[in-house]
Parts: sequence; C-alpha cells; structure tokens
Amino acid sequence: MAGHFIKKLIPHKLILFRRSLIPEVRKITGKNMRRKKQIPILHIHLADHCNLNCRGCDNFSPLSPEVFAKIDVVERDCARISALSEGNVNEVQLLGGEPLLHPQVTAFNEIARKYFPTTPVKIVTNGILLLKQPDTFWESCRENRIEIMVTKYPVRLDHDKIERHVREQGVAFCFYGNTGSVPKTMQCAPLDVSGKQNPRDSFLRCSSANRCISLDDGKVYTCSLIPYVKYFNAHFGKNLVVTEDDYIDIYKAQSIGEILDFTAKPPPFCRYCNRKGMIWDIGYGISKKDVGEWTGRSVIV
Repeated sequence: MAGHFIKKLIPHKLILFRRSLIPEVRKITGKNMRRKKQIPILHIHLADHCNLNCRGCDNFSPLSPEVFAKIDVVERDCARISALSEGNVNEVQLLGGEPLLHPQVTAFNEIARKYFPTTPVKIVTNGILLLKQPDTFWESCRENRIEIMVTKYPVRLDHDKIERHVREQGVAFCFYGNTGSVPKTMQCAPLDVSGKQNPRDSFLRCSSANRCISLDDGKVYTCSLIPYVKYFNAHFGKNLVVTEDDYIDIYKAQSIGEILDFTAKPPPFCRYCNRKGMIWDIGYGISKKDVGEWTGRSVIV
C-alpha cells in the first residue's frame, strides 16, 4: 500500500520520460541478452480474444476470433516445462486476451499450481468479469494461492469496488504495473511489415524480450508478439513470417538451459519490430481495426 501511495506522488510526465529512456538503457547494458537463471515470467493464454477492444493491442486480441486454450494441451505443456525446470519458474501469468472469458478458468488455476507448486501464479485481467465470478472461482483462487492482477483501463468500472471484493474473498490483489495510480495509456511499437529492422537492435530495446516468455501449444517464444501475429496476418492479408527459428519446441529441448539460451537471443522475427520508432503515451482508445494501429501510421499522439 505504501508503494501505491508513493507512485501517486510521481508526476505522470516523469513516468513517461523514464519509459522513453528504458529502451536505450537496455541496449547499452545488453540486459535482454543476459541468460536468465530461470524463466522470469511464463505467459499462458487462456483466451486469445477479449471483451475490450483496445487499439493497437500487442496481443492482437481485437483481431482474434473466439479462441480458448485447451486444458489438455496446457497441462501437457506445463508438465513438460515443470519437468525441465524442476518447477522453478519465477512467475506464471494466466492471461489473454481476457482469461476470465474461459468457461473453465479454474482448471488452469489447478494446473498451474500442480506443476509450479512454489511459484507465484497470477490471473492478469481487465477486471470486467470479476464481480460476476461464482464462489467456485474464489474457492479455486484461495486453494491454489492465485493472485488477481487487474490492468486498470480507463473504462466505466468501479475499480475500488473490484479491489475490495477480491480482498474480501481472501484472495491477493494488485494492479498491473503502475495502472493503479497512473491512468492507463497505450503505446505503439510499430511493426515494419517489410522486415527491414535490425533484429539484434530491436531485441535489445524490447520490454518483453527474454522476460515475458510465451508458452503456446508446445512452443516457447521469447515474447508474446510472435505466437499471435497470425491474427494480424489473417486480418490484414500480411505475411510477417514465423519460422522454426522463432521458437523452441519444448519436447525437443533436452534441458531448461537450452530454453534459457534460446530466449536470450534475438529470433529472426525481431526484424519486423521497429523498437527505435516507439510511440509513447498515445492515450487509450477503441480499435477501429486499422492496420495503422500496429504499424504506427494512424496513431494519434
């Protein structure tokens, strides 16, 4: 709570200035290419679609059809990662899209806790459906020690009421990043559909690379952009190519070290990310499903 209060005292412009400096600092220090001791954050999508329609969403959720994770596939994949890592993952996030759209969300709570018994597990949600969750959901969160993390979008929601309700259920609660104290804004890391960016440069500047590791259908990706760009391609008729060099097959990997070595190197797909051209603080808005939301050409600063 003290940290939450302190964040409120920091001027918004100062926070944005700091954000703009971070990519340069990452590049100078080479932070993203340092091999981790364990997976920092393991992302598991429960649904690719969402009940919000945020412009420029970097998971491409406004462009996704209704897609739900399959319980058996996620369990098999978690079992494999757990076996390789001996259950040592720094954090597991169940997200999307909007994870609470999945009709069997509690099954994933149980899977995550089963295979990562000592790891913090969080459901990352926009909060819209939290007050509608049944008792069985809250029982599952308590039993499996699941924390609720809400991204506070500037939509008509009583976030104070949501926070109180979660805590009254005996479930841990937090806001994503600094959205609890600073209005949520969007940012755009423009996609270069021609693929002419320097992959190493883009990787070094990226906020997700070698940090938010995506697990999707037996494959690990070094960021969450790559496995879901298929929705961008399908909607706009583009061809941002994902090759076998852009992921590692967890069933072919012989050790967690092999996976950690992979995630610390820029994959070929990074050539599509114009991280030098980041557009910060473009304000929250509803997607018009315009390609420029993702390429930066129709972003209103």
